[in-house]
Amino acid sequence: MGKKSIRQFAQTTVAGVLAGFILLQPVAAVHAAQGDDKLLTEVSSLDAGQQSAYAIQADGSAWAWGGGTGSIGNGATTPAYTPVRMQLDQVQQISGGYRHSLQLKTDGTVWAVGGNEHGQLGDGKVTAAITTRPVQVQGLADVRSVAAGDNHSLALLKDGSVWGWGGNDAGQLGDSSRVHALQPVQIKGLTGIKAISAGNLISAVLDSEGEVTVFGAEQSQGKVPPAIRKPSVVEGNGTYTALEVDQLYGAALRADGTVWVWKNQAMAEPYALKPLVPYEVKGLKDVVSISIDAAVQADGTVWQWETQWQDGLRLKQVAGITNAAAVSSSGRNHYVLLKDGYVMSWGANEYGQTGLGVLDFEITEPQRVKKSISVFIDGQEKGLAMPPLLLKSSTYVPLRGVFEQMGLKLDWDVKTRSVRVNGPQVKIVLNSVTGVTTLNGVAVPTQEKAVFVNQSVYVPLRLISELLGAEVRWDAAAYAVRIDSK
Repeated sequence: MGKKSIRQFAQTTVAGVLAGFILLQPVAAVHAAQGDDKLLTEVSSLDAGQQSAYAIQADGSAWAWGGGTGSIGNGATTPAYTPVRMQLDQVQQISGGYRHSLQLKTDGTVWAVGGNEHGQLGDGKVTAAITTRPVQVQGLADVRSVAAGDNHSLALLKDGSVWGWGGNDAGQLGDSSRVHALQPVQIKGLTGIKAISAGNLISAVLDSEGEVTVFGAEQSQGKVPPAIRKPSVVEGNGTYTALEVDQLYGAALRADGTVWVWKNQAMAEPYALKPLVPYEVKGLKDVVSISIDAAVQADGTVWQWETQWQDGLRLKQVAGITNAAAVSSSGRNHYVLLKDGYVMSWGANEYGQTGLGVLDFEITEPQRVKKSISVFIDGQEKGLAMPPLLLKSSTYVPLRGVFEQMGLKLDWDVKTRSVRVNGPQVKIVLNSVTGVTTLNGVAVPTQEKAVFVNQSVYVPLRLISELLGAEVRWDAAAYAVRIDSK
């Protein structure tokens, strides 16, 4: 996935002057300009997952969008194309992984949601089922920060110790046993740690002396199981203040505001360089925040770099952003927290992970993340797992979410590849092959057809009225859909 042939991503985990989990504190109240009431705002912290993104607002509420193969903690497994509220409050940090994410609450406890096939949720279980509501990680307190990897998790305690759980097939929990941990275990030999980072089969820590230690997969391609790298120090230590790591690469911010990157594996480009030997990203200065392949300078500009097998690193400025505070990346996606509490996003969008509420497969230029369209049924706001979409200036609502809220039952007819909706006096069939919709056996003429989004059905708002006789309207001022079924 992404720029490499294997999955890779970076996780942001450090706070304050370290370019860690992306944090603005305090966040001033934002007065919405014209059109800004449609945007996600008052964000104080964010992080990128592999196919999802997470944000914390100033009030401690947690929001997520995207999804894909896991859950974003809103009680469902379906992707969300705009931010939905996670079922957890008083959150101070979120770290997104591949199929799971970690949430650190203000009371120092850690919670987790999503996939748990390697025990990465830390609840003492291994299961193929997706956990859709955050569960508390057992045995942890006084936690300073968290980091979600591909199939493992890390926590940094306030006493400087590091604890890990989940997958350990490449030694990413700090030992060579290859034994998974279903509950947090302390990683031996690590003391005085100030920051942590986790990626696919890899972990890294930054100590109080400014040294970076990496452990996990030394070689992952062509090796089953992967060759293990025991905890190893990155050269040039004693000068680093923040770090990021993914499967193939690492990045660190020095106290002088420069950024240095290194290879974790010999097979990564540039081939001539040795692993764990850092080299500078030339052209960057006064950097205040980093991800695995991007940085924010003190002047609010954002820069990205790409590794070339012959030319080393190629650096370019991201156009259109001048007031950035921090950046988070996942290989194929980038998110920038602005100084005014808004978020900008670009990259892959097959699961809606840009948060823009569009169905485009990729977004090439940064755009501001939107807030979700609200849905009111008979005057009551309904929190839908899949928010409505604006497609070609028309509002589309999730069929299951809205119809079930109105007391109707849905099922899928495999033979005809149709969605069937049944109620006391109504039978609706939406055929995914022909695009024809019938009401009690009679075809309903409409210019706007239902659309299928990641195995879910969205219907135009107008169709609700035509099918059910309900009064429906778009409330532009409230950025909301209002349905009156009475």
